[in-house]
Amino acid sequence: MISLITKLLILFFILICVLTFFLTVRNKNNHGFILFIYTLIFAYTVGQGIYYANNYPGTSPDETAHISYIYYLDTYGDIIPHFENMHLFNAAPMKWSDENYIYIETSYNYLCHPPLYYQIMRLAGGFSSTDTEYVIHIDKLQLRYFSMIIGCIGLLILLYIGFSRIDKSQLWLHLLYATAVTSVPLLSFELCAVTNDVLAIVTGSLCILGLIRFCEGKRGYLTYTLIAMGITASLLTKMTTAMLCVIMSLIVLLITIIKEHNVLASFKKEFWLTTPIYLIALGYYGIIYARYGVLQPSLELISSTEYLQSTTFYTAPEYRTAMTMGQYIGYYFTQFFKSWSGIVADVILAKVSIWDKFALASEALWFIPMLLFIPAIKKSADKLALPIISGWIACIITLIIQIKSAYGTFLTRGYLGGFNSRYYFPLMAIFGLAVVFVFRGIRFKNNIASKCLIIIALLFSFALFMGGLPFCLIYFG
Repeated sequence: MISLITKLLILFFILICVLTFFLTVRNKNNHGFILFIYTLIFAYTVGQGIYYANNYPGTSPDETAHISYIYYLDTYGDIIPHFENMHLFNAAPMKWSDENYIYIETSYNYLCHPPLYYQIMRLAGGFSSTDTEYVIHIDKLQLRYFSMIIGCIGLLILLYIGFSRIDKSQLWLHLLYATAVTSVPLLSFELCAVTNDVLAIVTGSLCILGLIRFCEGKRGYLTYTLIAMGITASLLTKMTTAMLCVIMSLIVLLITIIKEHNVLASFKKEFWLTTPIYLIALGYYGIIYARYGVLQPSLELISSTEYLQSTTFYTAPEYRTAMTMGQYIGYYFTQFFKSWSGIVADVILAKVSIWDKFALASEALWFIPMLLFIPAIKKSADKLALPIISGWIACIITLIIQIKSAYGTFLTRGYLGGFNSRYYFPLMAIFGLAVVFVFRGIRFKNNIASKCLIIIALLFSFALFMGGLPFCLIYFG
């Protein structure tokens, strides 16, 4: 039976959809209502994160390893960590205390990410010593809510991109965008968790905002600074986010130079003034390469013995699952879209099938950007068409690289992971803008048909909304 709170959420969102439709067909250019939509979606998304944090504590992906990384930096004060000295807390607290954990110095931390997120998280505090050696008191909620502040900054930038770039006279498009960029359930789930994914949303969104300004012809110091900060901070946060930002930026730059027949128009003096920002990431990776001989170390490099003993990352040949390449690709995409349309972490709050009625709307976000190659649709996006298409291509290229890497690891080590769809959260603005301009690009001379299109868009928004917290409350609440 659907709970009262679920019914209220559904009825309230239906009311918002009806009000949006009414104001749109009345041609009400209501900036206040648009701001209300974004404020409402922001509050609702944060509320989902708080709900998950309090009802499913300690279950976000790799949270223990992230907390252990922060503790290491906080204890030893390294600016650039020595990964071979990083260890792990036990996943479960001690029986006699819910907040006391053992720092196990015989176990190595398998997260060898760049340190920017973890350096920022040192400001959160949350660690204190106890009378027993190696037992540390951890205030997880303090760490989680500080991390949530970082995530909220990223969420605000995401919503600002839509608020500032979508036609203010089309209220329905703003509701569509806001629900699209916040619709992936794991995004809300991770919002109130200790994970570098929240900072990746900030860095990716900054890069997108800078590239949008670049394509709009606003090629001043602010634009180049946003791009430089987005790429550099991504390089210092997460390699997959950096890959997305760099590929997207290179495509935008290449196409712009080809269209304008002018290299200097893209590399103005303001660009050269921001180049020192990139040197920060170059310095970090130079030091890491000098130490380890690779740009990003792994558990296999840090401790090959522990890696081979790990049942998570390595499976002995006699226990491996047998699959053909075709079977593996089918398995990969099934797991990928399950983790996109539902919550797949230490706790599973996922749809039964990727063809589930609550899953299809969020999964469609991956395919809708293809429609921007249709001239009429592309024209509706105007100057935003290039960053949207470039961002989507960056996602596809990165996904292909991710699949290739995962398949190679499956063949050599029997590892069945590596399908994490959360790697693409930093480019949620691209998916949201694509949906908006695809609907906007569909033109009807008939007024009734135009109204029907708005209704279809609002129904799509409702389907995205239903796939999040309402689904969780209906089936797992």
